Amino acid sequence: MNFAEFFESATGNPPYEYQKRLAEADPWPDLLEAPTGAGKTEAIVLGWLWRRRCSSPTVRTATPRRLAYTLPMRVLVEQTKKRVHEWLAALGEADNVGVEILMGGETDNDWDLYPEREAVLIGTQDMLLSRALNRGYALGRARWPMPYGLLNNDCLWVFDEVQLMGSGLATTAQLAAFREKFKKWGNCPSLWASATLRPDWLATVDFRAKVEGLISHGLTKNEWHDSNSALTKRLKAKKILSKAKFTADDPKKLAGEIRDVHQQGELTLVVLNTVKKAVAVYDALKALMQSVTKRGKKSVAKQTPLAPTPDILLLHSRFRPPERQAKIKQLEQFSKIGGIVISTQVVEAGVDMSARVLFTELSPWASFVQRVGRCNRYGEFAKGAEVFWIEVDSKKAAPYESEEVDAARVELKKMDDVGPRVLRDYLEGLSESKRQKLYPYTPGSVIRKRTVEELFDTTADLTDADLDVSPYIREDAERDVQVFWRKWEGDNPNIPEPQPLPARDELCTAPIADVRDLKKSVMLYRWDFLESVWQRAESVVAGQVYLLPADAGRYSTEFGWAMDVTDAVETVAAQNVLSEGNDRDPYSQEQKIWQTIARHTNQVVEELDHILTELGVLLTDKECAELRHAARWHDWGKAYYVFQDALTAKAIDVPNLPQGHLWGKSSGKSERYKHPGFRHELASALGMLSLGSHSDLSCYIVATHHGKVRLSIRSLPTETPAPDDRRFARGVWEGDSLPAVKLGGGVVAPKVTLSLTPMELGLSDGQPSWAERALQLLEDYGPFRLAYLEALLCAADRRASANARPGGDE
Repeated sequence: MNFAEFFESATGNPPYEYQKRLAEADPWPDLLEAPTGAGKTEAIVLGWLWRRRCSSPTVRTATPRRLAYTLPMRVLVEQTKKRVHEWLAALGEADNVGVEILMGGETDNDWDLYPEREAVLIGTQDMLLSRALNRGYALGRARWPMPYGLLNNDCLWVFDEVQLMGSGLATTAQLAAFREKFKKWGNCPSLWASATLRPDWLATVDFRAKVEGLISHGLTKNEWHDSNSALTKRLKAKKILSKAKFTADDPKKLAGEIRDVHQQGELTLVVLNTVKKAVAVYDALKALMQSVTKRGKKSVAKQTPLAPTPDILLLHSRFRPPERQAKIKQLEQFSKIGGIVISTQVVEAGVDMSARVLFTELSPWASFVQRVGRCNRYGEFAKGAEVFWIEVDSKKAAPYESEEVDAARVELKKMDDVGPRVLRDYLEGLSESKRQKLYPYTPGSVIRKRTVEELFDTTADLTDADLDVSPYIREDAERDVQVFWRKWEGDNPNIPEPQPLPARDELCTAPIADVRDLKKSVMLYRWDFLESVWQRAESVVAGQVYLLPADAGRYSTEFGWAMDVTDAVETVAAQNVLSEGNDRDPYSQEQKIWQTIARHTNQVVEELDHILTELGVLLTDKECAELRHAARWHDWGKAYYVFQDALTAKAIDVPNLPQGHLWGKSSGKSERYKHPGFRHELASALGMLSLGSHSDLSCYIVATHHGKVRLSIRSLPTETPAPDDRRFARGVWEGDSLPAVKLGGGVVAPKVTLSLTPMELGLSDGQPSWAERALQLLEDYGPFRLAYLEALLCAADRRASANARPGGDE
């Protein structure tokens, strides 16, 4: 099937010429510049999928199996997901290609269990870049390495509307450079896309040499001006520009102006620069339209509303997923029947809507162009649509710089139409110095090679002072945290059991400044990975998740996150999310059935074989053999008496064990480990090292596949010391033994005495330490490839655990 047929089957429309050229490009470009409303998302997603599914064998092999579609804003990625789902359904590919939103929460874990599967991953730069840096926002620490490995190998990165990414844009360029330096499995290219794109923005310290050679793609001059082009109607859409009479500093007067300009049955979009302003204008407009109840205070409108009263919608980034999804459905209705949408910058990217009237606060030029793209988007208003720009005091330009706002004001005062073709021609007529003022870019923080290497190690810092990646993802003023609300009896969220970790639907994005201020009067809690309990938060760190008591308020389903809402929050029903702490094994305990170590191991090997077969030639024979070997030995440590006692301590009906076997999975309630902090995978790796016949790579993969043992072996403050001054680490005691046990596939592990000499630095008995072995592997493979190997074994292990079945003990 050629691309034109493929595209029309998916969308019902033939592709534009530039879309067709993108799909068939050889090689695939690095930069894509196309006006808003020109179908960049369709061009990219369907172009990638066609190359992956229908192109020549050479192109298919070169095309990564994952597409990470990165949006700069924090909401409305669901709309992109919906569109991609519709295309896949129309193509009959819905069961073959995964579509996932990366929004955080411990249930954000299915896509990385299928590394061999084609998938479209859609998320904000916060969620995707934090995962690419091995510090996944709103994910438990043990989850970090899996998406880290998969997103930095065999993955096409797409960065949409790059002019809105801030310091995150520099990080995308640096990561592209580091993937070349460190190496990766398969191809892992980047595509930077925007209606306003300047290649020099990517000239970071490690990527600068690549910028001149980047391949650009976009509309040709003929396509911009061809009157017969299918894009013509959109490109020549008229958008009459005027200055609004009032500003957001007087929300009542601005609301009145909006009401007067709005046309019944049409969509009016209002974009304000801050949530605070958006809420104020929304409140004022509601008061003008009808009698309302405002946050515990009744206010009756004195002015007779125009009849019939239009619907009003408030939209910003600080809603929980259920409320956000409801608002998106309402937005879709507004696009059909009309209404007034009061919004923030969230509509600048990823929102397919077309307003008859647009009010927008003065913003940097790149943001203004994106906002204008939501007005008369399809050119359906033949007589033109209206755009009103709202003045902003340069001294109060936050979250933008005053110089950027001032530069945009100078040009807007000269214009009376801001349609796509008019904007492009106007920009081309400006001097280079004026264009530089309209498109300034100086990243606040640029990540360097040493920091990326340090981020590979995810071992919990005993002082809770992890490396902070937030400066490399967003600018200072825009950093957020995630919060969720729960109800519990008494003062302790850990009694009688710790509250479960949050599911995605519970999480709400909140400004870090607000939450730091809230901490002064409200108790905040953060999950303690070492203790596996909720601890009072001593500090508030960007990207982290915090638990609030429901009666703390600060949220409503209408207004979202709001510091002046003090009523108790209506909680989202908590799901039974597996709480994975340092010494917990939720994938081993309380599973569907009892399984021996051999039975589970056989399933893991089977799952891994399937993954490796589907991956084809992505890995070498050597790495495939190492992975299979690691899979066979990964659970030997479960033979340790600490693990066996925990599984069987509370069991009532334990089935009889076949001869030579020990348990790997239980179906009943398990006891806590006798040795706090016990990690069976460390026991497995130490047993393998003691035999001297296993490679460092296979031992490393075994030790790290749960994400809890990393580059060093050390004891933790939560542990019980071993007697007689013996070494101890992660619940493993020097001198204890692993018994002989069957591992399946005809492999029998012998009885060994465990030694913790590898935890010491330097040579011990002529053997290198664990840290030396791990660092040498990091040098040999690089962080991205090494993490990928970990991710493959972890995926096979978790899939086998989730689908445990009887039989297959030998």
